[in-house]
Amino acid sequence: MMSTILWVDSDPNIERSTYFLKEKNFTVVCFNETKDCVDYIDNHSGNDIRCIITSMMERGGRKERGLMNAFQMIDQIRQNWRQSYSPFLVMITTSADEQACKDNGFDVVVYNDRLKMQKIVSERLFKDSNAYYKQIWREPSLLPCANLRENAKMFLNSLNIPYEFFDPFADRCFCSNCEPKKIWYRGNPSEKYVLPTNWYRYGIKIRKEYLDKKVNIYDWNVAYHGTKVRNVKSIISHHRIMFPGDILDDGTKLPIAHNNCFHQYFKGPIIYVSPSIKYASQELYAETYDFNGKKFKVAFQCRVKPGSFKKFRETLGFIQREITIDENFPNTEIEWATDDREAVVPYGLLIGFF
Repeated sequence: MMSTILWVDSDPNIERSTYFLKEKNFTVVCFNETKDCVDYIDNHSGNDIRCIITSMMERGGRKERGLMNAFQMIDQIRQNWRQSYSPFLVMITTSADEQACKDNGFDVVVYNDRLKMQKIVSERLFKDSNAYYKQIWREPSLLPCANLRENAKMFLNSLNIPYEFFDPFADRCFCSNCEPKKIWYRGNPSEKYVLPTNWYRYGIKIRKEYLDKKVNIYDWNVAYHGTKVRNVKSIISHHRIMFPGDILDDGTKLPIAHNNCFHQYFKGPIIYVSPSIKYASQELYAETYDFNGKKFKVAFQCRVKPGSFKKFRETLGFIQREITIDENFPNTEIEWATDDREAVVPYGLLIGFF
């Protein structure tokens, strides 16, 4: 099957820059407007579209005229995408924030070098063509980490969660090769968080009320919520972290865990998250499960509304034992708690094997 690459750029002469990809026998379709790209995909079967390249599409008064930028375009495409895989997403930019691009689903960010970008696209499309062209459900976009990817997929399939709850555009491998930068900051005001190295993330659809204002939660902080496997389906289907006392999909009530620490500072039930995956995945929160001879844990990556939570010390006895849980955070501020049901939005299911 011929591979089609879509390239969106306000440069009216962008077609002239596609020579390298065309020499590699890719079909390249260019657009000067984001809406034209969205319309093309809506009216096209899409099963030959392997890659979308775009600039930020914010120059020339586009923002002032209310035109979609690259992030909004990808959001629109992902809502209408009818395939079982996500295309390889590439940002070619002069100044866009790499973290913001990754948060919006882009696999690669290249600065100021169209030829370099085309070489990366060509290499990745050819390298992963055999696995990628299978178009198997949940086949992630062009990731080289077969071991982490395949083990995570087997475990996910065992959970029997319906496909419609997932967002393949948000799948991401967090091995050290795919994501070498470990420390990130997010939120307004910003908070540090550490990427979940050697975990694999499956994107999950966020709550409907946040879809129209998704740009707002991009300014929220990032944290993790470790949980038990039996809670996963309920969290994904309800699009929120479950509070103590909530009824799970299996009909049971979620019990209060770990002595309901710090409850005296809140008016009602509370949930806990952490900017450290090391802390969120401690055994008390994320139990270890044996599957196919391997040990797995699960956690959720979440957006957390700034100002909605309070920071507390760890509660697992590390301070008493003089052990630092995560060298990137003090033990005295590693646990965040909130009683606001609308303040934590899970957007990724993390699967790690150990």
